[in-house]
Amino acid sequence: MPPRETTDAIERQAIAWMSQVAAGRMTQADGAAMRRWCEADPAHRTALAAARRQWTLLGAAGQLVAARAPSASQPSTIQCAQREPRFAPGRRALFGGALGFTAVAAAAMVHPPLGLWPSLGELRADHRTGIGERRKVALAEGVTVELNTRSGIVVREGRVPLQEIELIAGEAAIEVRDARIRTVVEAGAGRLTARPGPLGPHALFALRRQGARVVVVCLEGRLEVAHAAGGVLLEAQQQLDWDERAHGPVATLAGAELARRVAWREGYLRFVDTPLGEVIDEINRYRPGQVVLLDGQLAARQMTGRFQIGGLDLAIVQMKQSLGLKVRSLPGGVVLLG
Repeated sequence: MPPRETTDAIERQAIAWMSQVAAGRMTQADGAAMRRWCEADPAHRTALAAARRQWTLLGAAGQLVAARAPSASQPSTIQCAQREPRFAPGRRALFGGALGFTAVAAAAMVHPPLGLWPSLGELRADHRTGIGERRKVALAEGVTVELNTRSGIVVREGRVPLQEIELIAGEAAIEVRDARIRTVVEAGAGRLTARPGPLGPHALFALRRQGARVVVVCLEGRLEVAHAAGGVLLEAQQQLDWDERAHGPVATLAGAELARRVAWREGYLRFVDTPLGEVIDEINRYRPGQVVLLDGQLAARQMTGRFQIGGLDLAIVQMKQSLGLKVRSLPGGVVLLG
């Protein structure tokens, strides 16, 4: 058995990762290595989160000192003999550079470019998935969570029969097979509780979170949604969305639309007369790199198709053939469409 890492070694490695992020030297391979390092030990995730907080505090301190430092343009009260001019960056410039460095690092940890490494939110997840990955997690007896790509949940310890879950980001389908287990899920500004429906104790629902916006679809059973704007009861085949300020109206979904929403559980993406811009945004969630539409006027063109999540490059081929787009592939999984 290899010797256990010391706390000092873990902290040094976490700082090294942060330095690499801030310097802009993080490649896709580096991002994958960083993700594996975080997943190898909970202490690694804790150390990386702590390093990010230290980076942010350093930036704030630099800003404060820079604000208090005398400006280089202000003349000194003591006149000295004239000397040859030389480059001498002032404290404001030095701390400004440090502030910019830390700001870049902090922003990159919150919103990693192209999903190359785990975000700060992902680091606190008990269970999470990578790019294109799906995973089933069995929690309390009778409760199963299926995570879609780039998704993460926190499981809060509670006394049976209470099961509390927080969806940090991404998409999940949650199945409750035992009505005796009170299952509560927090997502953004909303909090929902699964209830058995009229046909039995079974409850099944899917929810998706992108930033502050959350969409939940009740597939079976009932859902009680609590929000500052008011409570809502959802029946099977109904949908509700919300953000920090309000929730929308309850919408009833037809069978075909309901199946399209959860097609990812079967390993497919389905599009029916979907604007090309939305298709590309969805594909980018499942593949490494980025598909970029160069001509914004093409975003409104519609596309229909059914594609395996494991072979989404075929969707790009269909865009090229059916819409007459030019395709240019670049390193790192970047594809330009125009």
